Amino acid sequence: MPNLINMERIPLKNNPQIKEDMIQKYLFDNPTVLGLGDLTPIQREKIQPSGGRLDLLFASDSATRYEVEVQLGATDPSHIIRTIEYWDTERKRYPQYDHCAVIVAEEITGRFMNVISLFNGNIPLIAIQLSAYKSGN
Repeated sequence: MPNLINMERIPLKNNPQIKEDMIQKYLFDNPTVLGLGDLTPIQREKIQPSGGRLDLLFASDSATRYEVEVQLGATDPSHIIRTIEYWDTERKRYPQYDHCAVIVAEEITGRFMNVISLFNGNIPLIAIQLSAYKSGN
């Protein structure tokens, strides 16, 4: 019979030991944790022509590109817009691929879900909730 253990959830947004860069590196090195299938990492911090940097870019075997933005804390309007802008930029620059916007955040808010329902059918957008837990030290 398996042992069940209690683990302490760790908030990431203001955590002095865990930074967004660490989360990006972990996801880039371990893309299977996103649950999007067998992904190939392409680039981290990809500079965008319109300004800013796309956090992570992945590809699948089915010629789909995933433009991933990571946000510690709850989803906010600026990250939602940034995620959609980077998806749009990449799909215009590389029309030979299918593209999907992905936002990874600590909390997916109800407001975010309302915004997504407005875009339903027009923008392929995936939201993934990220949680961290302390196990031992």
